[in-house]
Amino acid sequence: MSREPHPGYEETLEWLYSQLPMFQRDGPAKYRIDLSRTRALCEALGHPEFDFPAIHVAGTNGKGSVCHGVAAALTAGGLKVGLHTSPHMWDPRERIRIDGQMISEERLVDFVAEHRGLWAELQPSFFELMFGLAMVCFSEAGVDVVVVETGMGGRLDSTNVVRPVVTAITSIGLDHMQFLGPDLRSIAAEKAGILKDGVPCILGLLPPEARSVILEHSLRHGVEIHDACWEPIRKDEPRWWAQSRGVVRKIISLLPDLTFDRSKAEGVLEGSPKDWGLRGRWEWVGNAALVDCAHNAEGLRATVKQLEALGRPLRILFATVADKELKSIWPLLPQEASYHFCAADMPRALSSEKLLELASAQGLKGLAHKSVEDAVQSAQNAQTGDELLVVLGSIFIAGPALVALGAPKD
Repeated sequence: MSREPHPGYEETLEWLYSQLPMFQRDGPAKYRIDLSRTRALCEALGHPEFDFPAIHVAGTNGKGSVCHGVAAALTAGGLKVGLHTSPHMWDPRERIRIDGQMISEERLVDFVAEHRGLWAELQPSFFELMFGLAMVCFSEAGVDVVVVETGMGGRLDSTNVVRPVVTAITSIGLDHMQFLGPDLRSIAAEKAGILKDGVPCILGLLPPEARSVILEHSLRHGVEIHDACWEPIRKDEPRWWAQSRGVVRKIISLLPDLTFDRSKAEGVLEGSPKDWGLRGRWEWVGNAALVDCAHNAEGLRATVKQLEALGRPLRILFATVADKELKSIWPLLPQEASYHFCAADMPRALSSEKLLELASAQGLKGLAHKSVEDAVQSAQNAQTGDELLVVLGSIFIAGPALVALGAPKD
């Protein structure tokens, strides 16, 4: 849908991207590992994060789909719902939604302008500023509840200042190990940092060693642990989709103090993650292309398994970031597929030439392209017969790939 941008919006985004530390664009050097700035920011803004109950969701994979599912279901049930997620595909306002709608460009521009002195004083990261804006917008709107996705980890994540009524940990896998620890137990301990005294926590399907760590934390904090509902896997859907539905259903069942139409909420869950407002996760574009954001070993294992079940020859468009641990990923990528390597338009991206070099050493055959758009065009031109074009490896190429494939942004 075409639109006229708000005057000053693009300039404001340029300022945000150029002035504020942003891990998702620039990598590990920009990662913040304490909550002091977030707490100072929230205090300066009047602690809007305390104005509503929160549902706080962490996990290596699945947290985005669960957050979107909960928000969509509760909105359908008649509640006013704030949703804070990350990262974004096209527009940073995707991170801040009220009843499924992004905040206005004007509100973002005004917020940044109103608090210029605060940014100079506190020097927040991009994530911290957007989190503060989300909390202010949710407070101003008088939402009934907010659904908050952690960025990375949990214990030291900026979102860990909210006051949840329910928490959830969707999965534990090996990702971001340079920050969260070298093994599943270490990573689980960081995710378990979102547990709060007396607040129930829902667990997705976790490895035994990770689950035991969560249970240890729950005993120390008086937290009731609830396992997600077991959901049947429907035809042509990946296993994680069913698992996310199960976590969503259990979260909704543990909200007795919120009054909403539970039958309407349940009806929304029969749809797909795209119906919940989540893009780039097992998203079909016609019958010839599929876009998925699987980017770590756990996610790729699940996606590739489902791709194998389709029984179609594969042409894969793949990208990743330079700080990604690739040793565990190479064995998961189908050897027989044809590959088109590219890089997201961001400093953190691994160049397509280097990616091709590394992949070739693993026996994968393909081409390097200068942009996502060129990779999509080349892959489409090379497709034959029933061959399926699959976009994998990074959420940061999912948005450009969807546009290049002709999928609408909304």
